Amino acid sequence: MLPSPTRRREADLATPLHLLLGPETHGVNRYAGEVGGAAGAHVVRDVDHLYAGGSVHLHVTDRLLDRDPAAAAAAVESLARRVRLTVTLHDVPQPTDGPVFEARAAAYGRMVRATHAWATNSWHEHALVGRWCAADARGTVIPLPVFDTVGPEARGSRVATAPVVGVFGFVYPGKGHRQVVRAAAALRRGGTAVRVRVLGDAAPGHVDEVEELLRTSRARGVPVEVTGRVPEDEVSRALRRVAVPVAAHRNVSASGSVNSWIAAGRRPLVRDGEYAREMAALRPGTITLFDDATLVPRLEAALLRPETTWIPSGTDLGPRLEDTVAAYRAWWASVGG
Repeated sequence: MLPSPTRRREADLATPLHLLLGPETHGVNRYAGEVGGAAGAHVVRDVDHLYAGGSVHLHVTDRLLDRDPAAAAAAVESLARRVRLTVTLHDVPQPTDGPVFEARAAAYGRMVRATHAWATNSWHEHALVGRWCAADARGTVIPLPVFDTVGPEARGSRVATAPVVGVFGFVYPGKGHRQVVRAAAALRRGGTAVRVRVLGDAAPGHVDEVEELLRTSRARGVPVEVTGRVPEDEVSRALRRVAVPVAAHRNVSASGSVNSWIAAGRRPLVRDGEYAREMAALRPGTITLFDDATLVPRLEAALLRPETTWIPSGTDLGPRLEDTVAAYRAWWASVGG
């Protein structure tokens, strides 16, 4: 049961009500629920539970609200007319989105202009908003936390594995699976019997991408295993049972999959880019950068020195969830006036 409007108004500025819209299993909603729960917020999934003028926070990506970016923006605008709305923007548009980029950029601009205040999970995304969506808009940046799934006592322990390269998360165009297969093919030509394990399933609407990946990998002589969705309670174990973790997606702007590798004690190879460099500076010693010219030698080096794919015990993985909650509380207080 929700508290009375009077009590909610007293607490709103410190911890706004958290609204989750769309599928409960979506990564953005899972994260929003974690943050809201840790902040002590009331978490609701129905706009009918909101009252006019109350303070509400929404973690939003257009795809979570509607397939049409304009319709998603209209939903946020409607909500912002009813409540005092702050948002965290996920999956910020960038030109590599392809044909939908302009529509998505326009939608995010509308959302930014409609809300009381906004945040992103990286400075890279903040810059994308200013460049493509809403010129001169100013938000805040609160990085994604690492949810430690291993614990410091087990962080130094390593699992001996066969030469398997792992890619975690949904399969969709630009995620980097094909480049990893090409790199594996090059290693196999050199005598290293490497295989690829795809830890995930096709993103909605991209079943054909998995089929094409399997066809091209067979043509290149590279064994590829697609596990399908990994249950939440098995993710850490699955991520610890590959030889080399790789995050090769080209369009990354904030990555839960990279953080999942780190949470499992792994030091993944991550495609170089503005976001990757930002995360390398935020958590030194937790990722290894590569580009198109260096993926094959980086993979080869990691297979020869497997200790480089594990994060040493004692490495600072912050910010953690409690740091993220503190940052949100400070931000909500700062925009309360």
